[in-house]
Amino acid sequence: MILDLVRHADTGRRGHMDGRSDPALVVGATDAACRRHAGIGWSRVLASPLRRAHDTALALAKPLGLPVETEPRWAEYDFGDWDGRRGAELPAAAVAAFHADPLRHPPPGAERWDVFGERIAAALRALLVCAAAGASAEDEPVLVVSHGGPLRMALVQACGLPLAASWALRIDYGTRLRLRVETGDDGRPWGELLELAQP
Repeated sequence: MILDLVRHADTGRRGHMDGRSDPALVVGATDAACRRHAGIGWSRVLASPLRRAHDTALALAKPLGLPVETEPRWAEYDFGDWDGRRGAELPAAAVAAFHADPLRHPPPGAERWDVFGERIAAALRALLVCAAAGASAEDEPVLVVSHGGPLRMALVQACGLPLAASWALRIDYGTRLRLRVETGDDGRPWGELLELAQP
């Protein structure tokens, strides 16, 4: 299965830890994403239920006449007490410890990192089951519009990238990752990164 993962359009809140908090998109933000990704013939469009992702998905799906399927498993990581705050306002040592080892050093009150990882792995498995059942044409990619955290976690889960390598990738608003994802011999998602399209 070819899977396009797109980070939602610009909210004007670069540097904020927006997880469950859900700011609106900047007016006209989806225009750039639609121009950048025009001409891609997706067979299905799924989106996180958060409006910044869902609104981006609606704009990308409209030219194709496709409905947007809401998939809660693609929601952003819940940053707990840090949610909605600027990273620069948080204790630098705590943020560095989180990035180095989020399983051992999560934000206070945050979603457990292993639970987040399993959530994204389950979302990938669900797509693979649908693809195997013929829910999407084999040569037409599936689009998922989500957030920076789930896109990085999908790379970790499907491609086996170390977590540190995923933080090193710039995944800005409107970034598109194209993956080839299959079910591995162990029943888990296996994939490779085919394209990284930056804004």
